[in-house]
Amino acid sequence: MTKLSFGEKLGYGSAAVGDAAVYTFICTFLLFFLTTVAGIQPAIAGTITVVASVWNAIFNPIIGYISDHSRSPFGRRRLYMLGFVIPLFFVTILLFTSIHITYGLRVIYYGFMTMAFWTCYTGFFVPFYALGAEYTSDYNERTVLRSYASFFNIIGCCLSMTAPTTIVKALTDTGRTEMEAWAITAFIIAAFSLISILVTIIASKKIDAPGVNAADALPPADALPPAGEASLEENPEEGRSAILKIFREYIEVLSLKPIRIALMVCVFYLIGYTIIMSDLMYFLTYNMGYSGMQNSMALLFRSLIAMLLLIPSAWLCKITDKRTALIITFLVGAAGISVMRMIHVEGVLSLGLLLIMTAVCTVFYWQIMPSIIYDICEYDEYETGKRREGAIVSIQGLVEAVAAGIGSQILGIILQIVGFDGDAAMQTPLVESWIFNCATLVPAVLIVIAAIFMYRFPITRKVFEEIMQNLKERLPERKS
Repeated sequence: MTKLSFGEKLGYGSAAVGDAAVYTFICTFLLFFLTTVAGIQPAIAGTITVVASVWNAIFNPIIGYISDHSRSPFGRRRLYMLGFVIPLFFVTILLFTSIHITYGLRVIYYGFMTMAFWTCYTGFFVPFYALGAEYTSDYNERTVLRSYASFFNIIGCCLSMTAPTTIVKALTDTGRTEMEAWAITAFIIAAFSLISILVTIIASKKIDAPGVNAADALPPADALPPAGEASLEENPEEGRSAILKIFREYIEVLSLKPIRIALMVCVFYLIGYTIIMSDLMYFLTYNMGYSGMQNSMALLFRSLIAMLLLIPSAWLCKITDKRTALIITFLVGAAGISVMRMIHVEGVLSLGLLLIMTAVCTVFYWQIMPSIIYDICEYDEYETGKRREGAIVSIQGLVEAVAAGIGSQILGIILQIVGFDGDAAMQTPLVESWIFNCATLVPAVLIVIAAIFMYRFPITRKVFEEIMQNLKERLPERKS
């Protein structure tokens, strides 16, 4: 069993602050910014996110494959984390910069910037995510590592959910325009994100050692099971192009039953998650009639609840296993927000209950699911003899971006159909009703579907322990 030091856990978790800060900032405020500040119609704004997601679906596997097969003086993961996090800083600012051009050119500008954002985010996120699998292969220790990452993740979420509206309000009160205020806010979020990610890049130097490639740690091909034929890089004479190599590798990864089921869980959950997170700003602003400061306080309360939920989440994983824990929390969260739809949320108490239930719906996934994806890496090694952390986690990253685009598109279409007006201070009862539905019933259905797929996931604690025992017997020199 590989026990990680406190410093190693903190060092890895630091980048989760930056990851969550920019990701949550986009999920929570981009659609709201585009429709209320930039003047983009809701359905068109949703389409922008979908187009960017399609591009990300192409780029995600590329960066996963490249990071798996790279060697450099900066390691194979940190090289790309550093190379993409700096442009991510600038793109985040440009994405929340409102420009005075024709409507058609504005749509093109924000479409391009959204694509650029997901390119930079993916270029950092996939190597960072894969790096976590290389810290340890112990079933429980991975959950602990992700608990640290989740703690920092919530700090990033708290920052990007509560600070923006407060900062925008403070800046506009000093005479700044709303457009200028959002650009400055994006600068603050992006700078905070950049610093936290740089800490992890520095702290993980020993884990992501220079010049190390996962293939170096594997035994000769004749020591592997039949399914694990020579990897692509061992047969350069085949003359296949890089694109064909990537395609073949991802076909192999997708042939694994656990990854296919996990991806279905991610798809349905993340569409629901995006709808909840994007809709909260609309709900607080129009249904509750809250000001910027009140929005910040409500979202801060939600973030603090999410932080407290890390404790029962870790306990639940320990007494059951990751699969069971995720199913339970999915169903409890979905039931909770469904019940809240039956209640007329109008005061602080009922709003608090709604925010608690939305936290239940969202926090457990980010703590447990990454560790589940890491376990698939050992399943892959057991079945094929290959270590492909980058390829495996990049598929989930691909799904995250696509699901975020689909979720925003669904919310945008719903808002446009019911008559949302971004220039109006108040919305019609029909619009408010559907804003409420999108914070409760719509995501609840999607989360229940995700729980059903999770039930079919084959890697339980017992199965994982059997896999690890088999790998140790087959590969005595393998490090745990």
